[in-house]
Amino acid sequence: MRYLPTIQLTSQISMLMSEGALRLQPGQWVTGDKGIGRYLRTDHRTGTTYVSWVRPGDDWETQSQRFHRACMKGYVGKYASRYEGL
Repeated sequence: MRYLPTIQLTSQISMLMSEGALRLQPGQWVTGDKGIGRYLRTDHRTGTTYVSWVRPGDDWETQSQRFHRACMKGYVGKYASRYEGL
């Protein structure tokens, strides 16, 4: 597996992702105002970026389960075929 660096979600990065000029891989680690989390997807219609944030006190298993549930609810990765907008 290749190394994917942690990306800081600044207003510039969010704007580039909403315009489609920058794409991140689902599951890539990002940092932002809420701390550190894993990128889910960006809705190109609204420009909203969805991230599964790590909560204080989370262990690896709890965080990975939360990310998995977020992928299923957010239609990310292998669940993307259920979402017509992708």
